[in-house]
Amino acid sequence: MALEPCKVCGSLTSTEEEICMICGYPAKGRPKSRWLKWIALILAVLIGLPLLIGIIQSMSTPTKPQPSDSTTTVLP
Repeated sequence: MALEPCKVCGSLTSTEEEICMICGYPAKGRPKSRWLKWIALILAVLIGLPLLIGIIQSMSTPTKPQPSDSTTTVLP
């Protein structure tokens, strides 16, 4: 079991390990699966897009004027 420095963080990692235990970078050169990134992106769009649309709609709808609380008397 030999140790070699990680290409990203520089910590010593065993040559038998597939990823660096400190930063998670693949030590064997195998890229991490991309489906987790795609799921995160899809969830961000599904949550963020309705929020953005709601904010834009609430900003564009005019607000109704509030009735005044003061009572006025009308003199004949």
